[in-house]
Amino acid sequence: MNTIKKNILNTIYSKYATWTADEKYACQKGCSQCCTQNVLITAIEADDILAYVRKEKTAEWFAHCLTSPRKAKRVTCTTNGFARMCLEKKEGHPPSAGNASEAGICPFLSEGSCAIYAVRPFACRAFASQQKCQTAGHAELPERLLVLTTVTMQLIEHLGQLQYWGNMLDVLTAMTDLPENSSIENYIDDTALITASRARLLKAEPLPGFLLMPGEEKMVEGYLQTIFREKIGAKSVEQILNNR
Repeated sequence: MNTIKKNILNTIYSKYATWTADEKYACQKGCSQCCTQNVLITAIEADDILAYVRKEKTAEWFAHCLTSPRKAKRVTCTTNGFARMCLEKKEGHPPSAGNASEAGICPFLSEGSCAIYAVRPFACRAFASQQKCQTAGHAELPERLLVLTTVTMQLIEHLGQLQYWGNMLDVLTAMTDLPENSSIENYIDDTALITASRARLLKAEPLPGFLLMPGEEKMVEGYLQTIFREKIGAKSVEQILNNR
């Protein structure tokens, strides 16, 4: 992974965690109702996961996870793609990999815990609820968190623009044919699976503007500024994202 992009991704993760640190969640270890295949990621996030697998030398286990049956549906629009359509006043639907209850269990879930928790993508970091999902049947979050989550997803997509974007298992599988991931690909031994995964993916789009309702700008302004002002080397994140 590009070191600068990795540093920016980690900065975004860190700032989001700081801004949501005071929230009270019902989530706890072993609560895994949200751990489905309904996870959307960028190639930047996938590269982080793949590097972790190489470091931990768990290629065979990981390849087995990638070849497990898939239930999540193909996605037809990225988050920034949907934002672009909204700003252009065109009809569109928010990106979704299908109903979570029908998306199948995440293959990286082991005994109720995430086996790649240290490098889990943002979509997984943002999964949370202020009520017990097992009891209520669904997650519940305040509007503030939903807005923060959306703008963060847009930033991460912008960071990974023009690269793979889509369902986590598809992105990870498609990237196993890169030379650095040959140790994982060797255990898959199924070029058709890799080809099919790649065919289901979209390209991440640049940020066309944030998906915000009137009055929500002030809600996220301070949060975004803490990210944009962070220095990566001699430049700020904002300068890097704007190619300045």
